[in-house]
Amino acid sequence: MTSKTRPYKPKKKSAPKPDIEKLTDSFDISFKNIMPIVPLPDGSVTYKDYIIKEGKGKLWYIYTKRTGPDSHGEFNLKSCAIVAAKALSKMQLERFNEIKMMDSKYWSHYSTTLVCQHNLNKTKDYEHYLIMLNKLEHSKHMADLYKEQISRLFRWSFV
Repeated sequence: MTSKTRPYKPKKKSAPKPDIEKLTDSFDISFKNIMPIVPLPDGSVTYKDYIIKEGKGKLWYIYTKRTGPDSHGEFNLKSCAIVAAKALSKMQLERFNEIKMMDSKYWSHYSTTLVCQHNLNKTKDYEHYLIMLNKLEHSKHMADLYKEQISRLFRWSFV
């Protein structure tokens, strides 16, 4: 009486194939909502109505697409210029000025760090060496602090 019968196994249904065009369109729409920054081939970036473009002296300028050659400000860091363009688009002028100040303070401490590193090896007087070393440590610390603030500001703005 033993029959070799196999237990009942239901047939597996295959998953429906996804429509790639619909997925691409939905991904494109969600990506544009999340990251409204569009990089251009020449290295510049657009954000809504603004173009962030590198100009003379490695500075980044914010231009409005409609107005043309008049810039809204110059920045040392591209990330600061992008966040400032976002503040401009929302007409937050106080926030724009804060970002501009943060950019200039970072660049000031960063350039002081470079100058101190260059001059540290040239100093022969021990007292002058200690002063330069102290100034180097302070400016490096402050540059790192502003760099972290700028990074956090960019993440909060776009991520």
